[in-house]
Amino acid sequence: MIERFLRKNIVNLNYHLTMGFLESKSIFPTDDEAIIITNFLKENVNFILNDSNYIYNLKGMIREDIFNGILHLYNEYKNRYLN
Repeated sequence: MIERFLRKNIVNLNYHLTMGFLESKSIFPTDDEAIIITNFLKENVNFILNDSNYIYNLKGMIREDIFNGILHLYNEYKNRYLN
């Protein structure tokens, strides 16, 4: 059910939403990083939901501390909602 919700609503994601969410979790990307993250999520949602290693493709596109924060959130939410 969560996966279907994410796939259906990912089209509404924009970098302002991404930035606001990440900042609420004390992760502070630049505007450019928020755009990269948003585009990565929108283009790869199926891969990200099905392959937990796919998130590592984002590494190197954004600063290391931002990636590590996202990876932590990804693992936390994946364990909570998708397992």
